[in-house]
Amino acid sequence: MPSSSSPTTTGPSPETLRTRTLSVRVNVAEYVELAARRDAVGMREMGAYLRTAVLAQRPPQAVVPTVNRQAWQELARTASNLNQLTAHLNAGHRLDATGTAWLWETLTTLREEVRTLRLALLGVIPEEREDEP
Repeated sequence: MPSSSSPTTTGPSPETLRTRTLSVRVNVAEYVELAARRDAVGMREMGAYLRTAVLAQRPPQAVVPTVNRQAWQELARTASNLNQLTAHLNAGHRLDATGTAWLWETLTTLREEVRTLRLALLGVIPEEREDEP
């Protein structure tokens, strides 16, 4: 027979035991948004996600998969090479007028595509640029 002075079970302390229930109603669109945000950070339980988001005073950030970070780093090197080539052309090392115009346009397009792809890999939607229509 166990002694009355030693506990027979272990569990959460009264201070950490969750005994209060909160109820919040949301519409379908709100639920879908919350579920998407919860999934993006890799959490399974909605209650745990909401508790973390509210008590941390900001929602958890989305987890960027390792493969996206690796692709982002590789694209950073490509973007750097494109910038160096553009700087080389800007320094006066030019082709004939037609070749230079074509190369410049191509490099500008590639640089913007790489920038957009890098941001997309991090889950960022690029804002409209002032120089675009």
